Amino acid sequence: MPSTTTPAPGYPDNKPGDGPPGNAQDTKPLFAVVSLPHSDYATPSYPPLPADACAARVEETLTGIGGDPVAWPVPAGGARDFAAVTGRLQAWTRSGRPLDGSVLFWAGHGSVDDQGAWLAIYDSPDPMRLGGIDPVKIADFVITEWIRHRQEREGAWAIVVIEACGGARFADLVAAELIRSRERPIRCAVLGVGAPDGAGELGAFAAALDGALAAYLVNDVEIKPEDLLRQLRDRLEYSGGTELELYRADPIRRPARVLPTAVSATMEVYTQLLTFIAALPADQRSHFLAKAQGAELATAHDSEQSELAWYFVGRHAERARIAVWLRTKNTGMLVVTGRAGSGKSALLGHVLVHTTPPLRDLLIAHRLLTPAPAGEFPPQSGFDSVIHLTGMNTATLIERLAADTGLGRPPAGTGPGGDVEWLLTGLADRTGSGAGQGSAKRPFTLLADALDEAEDPISIAGSVLRRVAALPGVRVVAGTRSSTREGPDLPDTADEDLLDALGRTAELLRVERDPQAVGEYVRLRLATARDQGYLAATDAAVTGAATLIQGMNRQFLYARLAVYEIIAAPHLLAPEFHQELRDLLEQDHRALFTAAVDRLTRDRPATRPLLEALALSRGRGLPRTDGIWTIVATALNHEHPVTELDIDHLLHQAAPYVMLDAEAGQSVYRLAHRTFAEHFLTGPGAYPDPGSG
Repeated sequence: MPSTTTPAPGYPDNKPGDGPPGNAQDTKPLFAVVSLPHSDYATPSYPPLPADACAARVEETLTGIGGDPVAWPVPAGGARDFAAVTGRLQAWTRSGRPLDGSVLFWAGHGSVDDQGAWLAIYDSPDPMRLGGIDPVKIADFVITEWIRHRQEREGAWAIVVIEACGGARFADLVAAELIRSRERPIRCAVLGVGAPDGAGELGAFAAALDGALAAYLVNDVEIKPEDLLRQLRDRLEYSGGTELELYRADPIRRPARVLPTAVSATMEVYTQLLTFIAALPADQRSHFLAKAQGAELATAHDSEQSELAWYFVGRHAERARIAVWLRTKNTGMLVVTGRAGSGKSALLGHVLVHTTPPLRDLLIAHRLLTPAPAGEFPPQSGFDSVIHLTGMNTATLIERLAADTGLGRPPAGTGPGGDVEWLLTGLADRTGSGAGQGSAKRPFTLLADALDEAEDPISIAGSVLRRVAALPGVRVVAGTRSSTREGPDLPDTADEDLLDALGRTAELLRVERDPQAVGEYVRLRLATARDQGYLAATDAAVTGAATLIQGMNRQFLYARLAVYEIIAAPHLLAPEFHQELRDLLEQDHRALFTAAVDRLTRDRPATRPLLEALALSRGRGLPRTDGIWTIVATALNHEHPVTELDIDHLLHQAAPYVMLDAEAGQSVYRLAHRTFAEHFLTGPGAYPDPGSG
């Protein structure tokens, strides 16, 4: 028989809606939640169960995404007899509230044999088939609810969950009745949880629900009922039932989000950011969220050194130069360029944080940001538009710029080239530089980062960024490598096709190697990991590793990869393993990532096909929604199924290597650096570039 179970932690924080406590009360009801828990029984062979506690947990979780629990005033025990249960189900079918859908959740004892399946109520005898609730009875109520509530309301939906011994078989029989019915309901699903022999524990559904909802991050603005059901099935060991055209159901618009805007950062940074926000006092949390949108959530918005702002070190001269440029220039372009992995994007992200002084001051107050000299502070509200160009094409960039300038969407039929002209005209009017305009307005300033990782970087540079920056009253700060042919482990090249496309009139800021800053960064990261309990090491060991990495005279990306491998193998900091540490650090970027992939794959074999799937997305990334990421990874895994649980594990264990982004209102995942993709695309057995040959 079922028993209670400890909730399984979800990723990243087991809280639906990705937020600190307190989101639920701000949630507008979107669907009804009707529970029928049965904890106590008159028959001695049916021991008490914590069914009411399980139902309360399910109701609380669903409330966080818009669920509206319908109270059952009938107390547990003898009052929950056949009449009370029937009345509860009848009330469910009569619900006239204008909500989008409903969830019916049953928890208690069940039974199954060759003749059928049954659910126990308070006074059910043993054997249960002599007086339990059978699948036909539940199917009748589902059909009635369809006729009364959903048949005339396009998009309305219902999900029925049965958690009991034999729940999987019970749900299969309910589904069979629904399919046979002349009034075949649609936009519904029946999910049964529980094996025939009682294997599993009551509470498995609540734990699976926590994990499933935790898979929807801040970038996901809605949840499809069909996709939620898929997530649940991947997390349940024993489940049955079916769905009937649930794909036609209206999505659940998430009413409460912990952050006011989408995040583009590694999963490691994303998790740290949520942890920081959750730990803030209520007044500071609301202040942080109010200011975060203008400062891109204090992340270093970067694929080369994606860190929170408080891990940034060095670059004082470069920060001062950017600040001076922003204070003195009214038009033109500043190009921040450097070798792959040099930390140029981290530099831009750090400057971005400082454009919102209240946010900067909050981080300083929490000792998460070191105060900089006044000369390095950029002007307040220095950027009107901040765009990360990874995987972006020209048309998408124009749409983003048009939205950020209040121009709306490009008119239909403008076509290639025409949309650029439309944007330039609108920007000229916006800044007061168009024909017939009077005095100039405040300059419009765009920060466009990771140009080299765009889908068509040369086109974006020449046809959009260069021309936008030439408008009076418009400024562009662009972060990019110098060449599309450049890579962190490739020989130096004299080619500078990206700088050529941006135009040689642009002012250049070259971010060179900074071994001293790299050493300080490594010391800070290892010391923080030690303080958080991830490794045990003396100050001397931490300093020694930092000095060793500094002496390699490499870029920040290399330092990041080295830090992750040391944290994963903390024994390397012991004196007797010094040579093993040196052998590791003598590898290049790609070799360090290869070591990480091998390590992670030994732990869970599905890691490799999941990462390889991201590499094959060519920078655009893959969503979890509709199982797209798992489908691609399964195809690469010789048809061995890759599940959502494998993704959960990957995003936790490989968090530094996977980037969270957003597209079309949903989370999209990609590799955090082009070097990681090259590991899969240029090694033995690599896939050819679709654009070659």
